[in-house]
Amino acid sequence: MQRPTNLKVGDTFKVIEEDGIFKVGEIVSLDNDDNTNSPFFWKEDKSTCWRIFFSNLEPYAKTVRCAQVGDVVVDEICSDEHLVLERLQNTVVLSSCNDFKKASGNFTFDELEEHFTLKAEPEVVDTIAEAMKLLKEARYKIVKE
Repeated sequence: MQRPTNLKVGDTFKVIEEDGIFKVGEIVSLDNDDNTNSPFFWKEDKSTCWRIFFSNLEPYAKTVRCAQVGDVVVDEICSDEHLVLERLQNTVVLSSCNDFKKASGNFTFDELEEHFTLKAEPEVVDTIAEAMKLLKEARYKIVKE
């Protein structure tokens, strides 16, 4: 895999080639994007943080079963949004529909998977880079003073 362009802390990847620290099949999350081809990643249990090359990884799609505190899930029937308030060993506590300050109840991971989907994160656009591109296309000369 090539180095992704829109990295953010916490992005998850699956190890496809062992490197000594991380084993094949492990899920790792980005600790810090240092703009290299081998930034630091955390093991899933946060026990180890080490460098690994992107060529040894593949993207890992997060499922609703992986929802963590702060993630938003969407009710498949009525499209109401709920915030994951707490993640316990076998259940998650969700907020009331569209009111992230009130708890509504516990859901098992099977119930979560059956009735909810994980809300996709919006893609963040670098507005400065986009503006610079538009200016260059319009043939403006950009100089640094």
